[in-house]
Amino acid sequence: MNKIDCYNSWLCKAASMVCLAVCVLALAGCNEDEANSIKEDPYAGGRAPLAVKLLSEKPSPESAGPREKVIFKASGLAEYCHPEEGTFDFDFYISDEKCKIESATDSTLTIVVPEAVSSGTTYLVLENQIFYGPYFSILGSVSIDEGFEYYKTGPYNGLIYSCVPWCGNTELTSEFYLCGDFRQEKTKPYGGIAMINNEKGLIKYGTADKIKIGRGIATGSFYDENTDEFYYPEVDGMNYWKADKESPRALIYGAFREYETYSASLGGFEFKNILLANNDLTIKTETKKFSDYTGKTYDISVPAFVGGTMMSEKIIRAFSTSDGKIIAIGNFTVHRMTDYDNTTCDANKRLLAAEILTPARSVMRMDEIGQLDKTYRRSLQNEEESLPGTTGEIKDACMLSDESLIIVGAFTSFDGKPVWNIVKLDKNGQVDDAFQSVVGGANGDINRITCTSFKDENGMEQERIVLVGSFTTFNGQPAQGMVILDAEGNPDPGFVLKELEGGILNFAKIVDLNANGETAMPHVVISGTFTKYDGITRQGFLILDMKGDAIQRFNVPGRFYGQLYDAQYSLTSDNVNGLLLTGDFSSFDGKRMNNIVMLKVDLAENTNNEP
Repeated sequence: MNKIDCYNSWLCKAASMVCLAVCVLALAGCNEDEANSIKEDPYAGGRAPLAVKLLSEKPSPESAGPREKVIFKASGLAEYCHPEEGTFDFDFYISDEKCKIESATDSTLTIVVPEAVSSGTTYLVLENQIFYGPYFSILGSVSIDEGFEYYKTGPYNGLIYSCVPWCGNTELTSEFYLCGDFRQEKTKPYGGIAMINNEKGLIKYGTADKIKIGRGIATGSFYDENTDEFYYPEVDGMNYWKADKESPRALIYGAFREYETYSASLGGFEFKNILLANNDLTIKTETKKFSDYTGKTYDISVPAFVGGTMMSEKIIRAFSTSDGKIIAIGNFTVHRMTDYDNTTCDANKRLLAAEILTPARSVMRMDEIGQLDKTYRRSLQNEEESLPGTTGEIKDACMLSDESLIIVGAFTSFDGKPVWNIVKLDKNGQVDDAFQSVVGGANGDINRITCTSFKDENGMEQERIVLVGSFTTFNGQPAQGMVILDAEGNPDPGFVLKELEGGILNFAKIVDLNANGETAMPHVVISGTFTKYDGITRQGFLILDMKGDAIQRFNVPGRFYGQLYDAQYSLTSDNVNGLLLTGDFSSFDGKRMNNIVMLKVDLAENTNNEP
């Protein structure tokens, strides 16, 4: 054995002896700890858990309106009741609103429903402990339409950004197009557009003259070589072509390059985030001659609509005008158009598309095939140059009845003029200075704008604009992220938004709840993250009258989780007045949701003898 081996052997023996000594000391320490250990339960003498329960069994009645008595099942309440004094050591709540306790026994609890309350979870509070009971539904004028079963499934894997009434709807029909980023089905990576009615829910592709398409847009993601980024296709909305009276075409817009199978089958051709489709949503086509590199010509059917924007510059809103024009709005910088005259093809009839790019910022006007209108919002010195548009971000826009535009977002100038997150353009695309002088602006972002026309109690046509955002003042006056304006930019003097607690608004729109009736009943439909309105628990959803009051009978649904993107008057599954809600939400009034739900709305007054 060499010196190194001897040294290693000695080192191993020394280490073993040290380990043995440590173990002996540890055992000795354990025995000493055991001798000195606590012999009694350290928690002994603490307060025993209360033998009280609020049972999950259904109460009697199972639902009730304000001021009605309800009996809940409980256990262990007797020792906390003082009937001779009419007092109780506990409190009872429905949806965080305290209820009057009428009486209680060891096994029952009788309460009176508050005058202002929404459906929600019940619970009892005793000695700072909470005991939960069943979900309780408050009766009123609004309830979920269980016959509209599509709310249980909704479109697959995507949101609904807009809900567009079919142009042929009558007082007896309610059919709608849904626009979003959803798929047709789990196994089909395309969709973006669907059609529903109030009775059956989803209308399958190709089964009706109103939706003869087979695919819609390709969903998922696509790669833009110009920006080296991925983008996600979506249909943000649809409007009807005003110049067509009998069978108006459909103006579809958002972020997409493929619609049906045309982009894939034509090779080099792409849609450009906008399309003027036929009334049944099919593509209007025409046959043109194209040559390959040998000079041989081919007859190829191609889309008639060729204009739009770059792949990465989606169109936020698009509108048609009565004189047959298209107005597109977004954070784009150029107009993009396929030039068929200089486009070639290969022997497989796949296009090698030539394109024309022209500067166009924020707002542009096109004709019915997508060609840029160079008389609209162009430099006076050079029609090839666009007016500058915004310096910030456009988030939403609407078109008023006179075809002027209101654009909102996060920007401080438009065409070089100072503005504060809102600007109005006249029919010629110029800033409306009169409106700007009246409206002032917001001290924060304006995220959404909706516009609604209705007749007032005198039969006069009214137009109201609703703004929602992160602002706290508007035109120098306090605001809670929402304001209602007239077409001239004046705040609606009759509407006062009451105090919001616990969160913010994320959507608001005026909807006539009696659209098929003789007298209009405009109300403001609201969603958000708030928990209280005007001191009463209203969790995420409101229906306000035009004074800003949350009338009890319209505000009985329970907690809403998510965000609305649209709200439309509709007939229900049994053909009474209803409200169709769409957007991005997963739960409402104690039920799971899939971004769509139909509400029944009873317009009769004094339901349940309430105030």
